Amino acid sequence: MKRLKPGKVIIILNGRRAGKKAVIVNTYEGQTRERPYSYCLVAGIEKHPLKVNKSMTKKKIVKRSKVKAFIKCINVNHILPTRYQVANDFDIKSLASDDVLKSKNKKKEVKKLGKIFRDKFLEPVNKKTGEVSKDISFLHKKLYF
Repeated sequence: MKRLKPGKVIIILNGRRAGKKAVIVNTYEGQTRERPYSYCLVAGIEKHPLKVNKSMTKKKIVKRSKVKAFIKCINVNHILPTRYQVANDFDIKSLASDDVLKSKNKKKEVKKLGKIFRDKFLEPVNKKTGEVSKDISFLHKKLYF
């Protein structure tokens, strides 16, 4: 559990989202009545943006640059931590909370999360420093570990 800290980029191993990249939002070591195991709350990308080029129309570029996100509680045994860490200028705790999973407006929260990931993908420049931010660079490339 020492390696599973908020902000760590992981790959999900089991289930519907196996092979997808995600970021740990929070870890829970204690057992609860609902979940008798250690688990992590993760926020990730279900559908990645596709490659675009100059010859494509604006409509096609917008369609290909869509990002579909997800929020999920996952057993610690079903995730693979990578060496990548999300940078400090990206507020991890604001991505999601445990209450989101229990609420009825989960779909709205996931859409907001998808918009955050999409904005970071399209404009990787950090507004504070003016440099290219490396916090969501895992969106752009394959993860080697």
